[in-house]
Amino acid sequence: MRAVILSIGDELISGKTVDTNSAYLARQLGSMGIETLAHWTLGDDQAAIAAALTAAAAVGDVVIVSGGLGPTADDLTRQGLAEAMGTGLVLDEQRLAEIEDFFRRRGREMIAANRIQAMIPAGAQAIPNKVGTAPGIAATVGGKSVYVMPGVPYEMEWMFSNAIAPLLPRQAGVILYRIVHTFGQGESDIGTAIADLMKRDRNPTVGTTVAGGLVSVRIISRGEDERQARSLASETIAAVRLRLGKLVVGVEEQTMASVVGDLLRARGASLSVAESCTGGMIGQLVTATPGASDYYLGGLVAYANQVKIRQLGVPEDLIGRHGAVSEPVAEAMANGCRAMFQSTYALSITGIAGPAGGSEDKPVGLVYIGLAGPAGTVVFRHVLPGIRDIVRLRASLTALNHLRLCLRDRA
Repeated sequence: MRAVILSIGDELISGKTVDTNSAYLARQLGSMGIETLAHWTLGDDQAAIAAALTAAAAVGDVVIVSGGLGPTADDLTRQGLAEAMGTGLVLDEQRLAEIEDFFRRRGREMIAANRIQAMIPAGAQAIPNKVGTAPGIAATVGGKSVYVMPGVPYEMEWMFSNAIAPLLPRQAGVILYRIVHTFGQGESDIGTAIADLMKRDRNPTVGTTVAGGLVSVRIISRGEDERQARSLASETIAAVRLRLGKLVVGVEEQTMASVVGDLLRARGASLSVAESCTGGMIGQLVTATPGASDYYLGGLVAYANQVKIRQLGVPEDLIGRHGAVSEPVAEAMANGCRAMFQSTYALSITGIAGPAGGSEDKPVGLVYIGLAGPAGTVVFRHVLPGIRDIVRLRASLTALNHLRLCLRDRA
């Protein structure tokens, strides 16, 4: 059985909201042995929704939809479904009573606009929503089952796991999705190193994706049961690790910062940072990980030269001789930061993020990263490509990666 997932909402196609529902649904379907054929994202347009439902039913065995079941004029999924079914909307009195009760239990009166949420296409069945107001809808389009859920993630997840998943036939076999994150080489280099693992007739199938400054290796494993699927995936992950070695940062939900944090915690070590061109981004990445207070002491954004001099103790004549973006200044910043916070390790970064400020000797993208620790201080020079925001992100990740490799080598 193969599924097509539709995500509906103007906020999704505009880029203002990231579609996390499709990823959740694909994982859940895969665990049931149902392969996801495609993810389609649509705006709030009735004709487009109707056309997409018809097309999805023509290529998939089941269609899973989220979004567009709200009470406002731009929520048109139920109307699009009715159009695809060649029918109209009818009022479900039981669902209306449930919606009214939902508001009553919260001390509120249901406004007239919410009445539309109790309207479903004639011939379809409403799916109860125990955590929100919008019922889901189970219908048939082109002889294929269609299940529609609210777009609010926690409502969608509750409805899928409690009401829709039990209706779907569990297929023979299991599909598992795994991911391995790498840093330090481009996608083409990674692809070359694992080319034989990426043959399309292989199980698991392997591909690569670039996002958030990392190159990730996607692994889709199919097995007769979960144990076999996991075993096949683990063998491929081991092969990827063997080929890529220290380029592998982590797997699944691990991030560069969380891996560095785990290494620091395991060694009872602490970290502080002194940032110039990244403006606090390293600290932001580190503190995005829950539990960062176990090892992160703090940071200083030393953007102006006077802050480098007064707060970090960088000699003024050092900046005069070499410039703020230089190896000696990065070294002094790291040493000063480590002394200020009394941390085991300190990272410093100074550079030219652009778009202006570069020269022939010091081009845009030039960064110096200092790493001070018990074994001394070392400075790394990089010229990073990309626009300003990309340079800043890559510089921050590169700094954390140098610390990761240092901690890894001291295991």
